[in-house]
Amino acid sequence: LKQFWREPPLLKPTGRRAPSSRLLGPGAPPGSATREMMRAPRVAAAAAPALLRSSARAASTLPAPQFAPVKFQKEDVEAVMKELPAFNFYEIKEPVPNPYQSSTLDRSILLDPPAPALVAPKTEFSKLENGLKIVSVDKQGLTAHLGLYVSAGSRFETSANFGVSHMVSMMSYASTAHLSHLRTVKTLEQLGAHGTATCKAGREEIVYKVDVMREFVPLVVPLMVGNVLFPRLLPWEVKAAHKKVKEAKEALDADAMVSELLHKAAYCNNTLGFSPLASERSMQYFTPETIRSFMLDHFAPERMVLVGVNVAHSELTKWAMRSFADYNAIPLKKREEAKAAYTGGDLRMEGSSPFCHVALALESPAWGQAEVAPVTLLQTILGGGNASASGLGAGATSRLNTQVVKQSPYVESCAAFNTSYSDTGLFGVYGVAQPEKAGDMCAAIAKCLTGMTAVSKDELAKAKAMLKGKLFRQLDDDSQLMQDLGTQVLLSGRY
Repeated sequence: LKQFWREPPLLKPTGRRAPSSRLLGPGAPPGSATREMMRAPRVAAAAAPALLRSSARAASTLPAPQFAPVKFQKEDVEAVMKELPAFNFYEIKEPVPNPYQSSTLDRSILLDPPAPALVAPKTEFSKLENGLKIVSVDKQGLTAHLGLYVSAGSRFETSANFGVSHMVSMMSYASTAHLSHLRTVKTLEQLGAHGTATCKAGREEIVYKVDVMREFVPLVVPLMVGNVLFPRLLPWEVKAAHKKVKEAKEALDADAMVSELLHKAAYCNNTLGFSPLASERSMQYFTPETIRSFMLDHFAPERMVLVGVNVAHSELTKWAMRSFADYNAIPLKKREEAKAAYTGGDLRMEGSSPFCHVALALESPAWGQAEVAPVTLLQTILGGGNASASGLGAGATSRLNTQVVKQSPYVESCAAFNTSYSDTGLFGVYGVAQPEKAGDMCAAIAKCLTGMTAVSKDELAKAKAMLKGKLFRQLDDDSQLMQDLGTQVLLSGRY
C-alpha cells in the first residue's frame, strides 16, 4: 500500500445580506440557446421532489435504517475467479451475417426463455467493517447502475489546493495498482461501459458512476473501488490531464456559467462559493502530490456510499467486501467543516449567448430541514414556462408562465429552482430574455415573488398533486433513483 500512497508533507490550510443574482449577456445560434436555456432549472426542479421526500423523512420520527454488517473474509482466489462472468479482454471478431436480422423486438430469440422472477423491489442497506455504506434497489432491470459517492468536493478545498476536486475527477479510471490506464479503458470498452463511466466533482461530493449489464457487476465494482483505494497518479498521466482543464471550461454552456456566477455571488470566497472547476491558475497545484494529499484527507470509507440499482444486494456487498478485504483503506481524519456563509451580491459576465440569462436567488433551508417541504411547494407553484413549448407538462398554468413569459414576447423562458446543500440552500428564479428587455423581466419576476404571500387552497392542492407526480416519475428513472439514494445516505445515513 505504501508503494502507491506515499504521503507528502501535509498542506497547511488557510482558513451585507442581499439577494444573489447572476447575469450572462449577449454567438450561439438562437435555436441552440432556446433548447438549452431551461436545462439548469429542469435539473433543480427534478431534484426538488427528492429533497421534499428526504426532508420529510429526516423530520419524521422514523428510525434510521439498519445497516447489515458485512465482515471481511479470507477467500480462495481460485474459487473467487470461478464466480466471475466470462470475459475476453483480447477479442478479434470476424464479420458474420446477423442471424437475427429479421427478428422483431416483440419475439424472443431464446429457444428456452426463463420464467420471469417477479420480486417487488426493496431498499437494502449494509456496511463493511471499514465503514463503507452499501445501498441497493433491485428492480430486475437488465442494466445495473452503480455509483460510488464520496463526501469530498470544492467546499473542502483551501487556498493551497484550489481546483483539486476537479483534478481528482479528471484522474478517474486511470492507472491503479491492478490495472494500467490502457487496460482500464479497454476493459470498460469490452463491457460496453466506456460511454457511461464518469466521474464528476461537485461542491459537496465526488461521484463515480458506471452503467453496465448486470452480469458484469463483479468486474466493475473492483474497478471502481480501485479509483479511490490505490490510484497510481503517475506523473505523465497527470500532466496529460492538464489540457482537460481548458476543455472543461470551454465546454460550459450558458446555464452552467450562470450557475457558477450564482454560487460565487451567494457565498463569496467561502465553502460553496468555491468553483468545482479548476482554473488556469490552478495548474501549479495540479500535481500527483496535491491530488494524493487531498484524497488521503477525505477519501476514507466512512465518507463513502456505494449505490446500486438493478443489482442483487448480496452480489454488490460481496464484491465490495472483496475489493477492500486485502487492503488497508485510507484512515478517517478529522476535518474542519466550515459552515457556509451566505453573503449575497451581484456578478455579471459576457458570454456567447445572444440572450441575457438572469437568476435572482435567496438563501433557503438546508437539506433535511422541515422547511424544505414548503419551499419546494413554493417552487412548484411558481413553476416555469417556455415561449416555444406547449402541451401537457409545460407549466402552462404556473405563475411564472402566466405572469412573466406570456406577458412579454421578449421573454424566452422562466423557471423557479431550489437547490439544497448540507447546511444551506438557494431558492430563486432563472429567466432568459432579449438583452434590452432583461430589466423588465427582472421587475416582473420580483413582482411575481412578492405575490407569493397569497396562495389559494385550490392552488396549493394542485401544487401538492404535481409534486407527488414528479416524485413517482422519478422513482421510475433508475439514474434519478441512484442519485436520490446516494445523496440521502451520504448526507444523513437515512433513506
